Amino acid sequence: MENNIHNDFFINIIKNKQNAIDFLSGVLPSDLLKEIDFNYLDFDDTSYIQNRFKEFFSDIVIKTKINDKNADIFVLIEHKSTLPDDKALFLQLLNYIYSMFENDYNDNKDFRLIIPLVFYHGEKEWKIHKSFLDLYDQKNNIKEYLLNFSYLLYDTKDFDENNPNQFHNNLLLISSLIALKTAFKKQDIESIIKIINNLNKLDLLNNFPRIEIFLIYILRTKDIDKKQIVEILSKCNNEGGQTMETLADYFMEKGMEKGKIEESQKTLIKQLSKKFGLTNNEIELIKKCNTLEKLDIALEDILFLDNKFDVLKKIN
Repeated sequence: MENNIHNDFFINIIKNKQNAIDFLSGVLPSDLLKEIDFNYLDFDDTSYIQNRFKEFFSDIVIKTKINDKNADIFVLIEHKSTLPDDKALFLQLLNYIYSMFENDYNDNKDFRLIIPLVFYHGEKEWKIHKSFLDLYDQKNNIKEYLLNFSYLLYDTKDFDENNPNQFHNNLLLISSLIALKTAFKKQDIESIIKIINNLNKLDLLNNFPRIEIFLIYILRTKDIDKKQIVEILSKCNNEGGQTMETLADYFMEKGMEKGKIEESQKTLIKQLSKKFGLTNNEIELIKKCNTLEKLDIALEDILFLDNKFDVLKKIN
């Protein structure tokens, strides 16, 4: 899905502890920020997005402490330019809040603190109400008895690259925000130069795994070809051109491996479906296996095993 380009990119960046701390330090209100204990910080990789809203949202939960109490910062990533309506956003936030409170109740724990934070990087202006109560067209004396909660919003349009101290001068985080803010400007070469310069300052141009996510994102969101990136890399670093050529080989090798994995997944699904039949969940399980060795073992074992469950165990 095209939208996953953006949210996967952001989630990969924010799942680094220092990046998360610097991001939250730059977007949370100061009175809230001073109460957070960043000595405790972890991530919940589970997605809590309801199926009907997955085309609109992604999420990541940052777990921390506020005044010695367990706290979740529920980051909801809105990756479409428009929502079906205001209710979808609040319903998704409310669903997470309720689910976590229910878990705490069942575990006989105090309700955790939950801070909803919406991250938006669409083209259009954000116009959704900040408070749940604003959905109701009622007099204040009625609203007093209705459920209410609010969320914090960070819109990449508000990102000011001339104020790097906002994010503790974290060049990796700043580069990702530049990339997201300018993602819809297809001809914006200037932003690419800024990103490459920042990566060069961090001495990362020869660290392929670290910069891979940036180069892939640039290539998929900009009208730019390999030759132009080679030129930009060469201007930023004397070894830039050679770096890009080496990167091309690196990506080609990864691309070939990815192609083999996808082919093995298709073959395994086809053979298991023909021999035993597969549910949608079992098909998704196979598609999530990205280890070629496990897939090859499963394919070999189809001939000898009497049921699909023993085969599927091979890819877990």
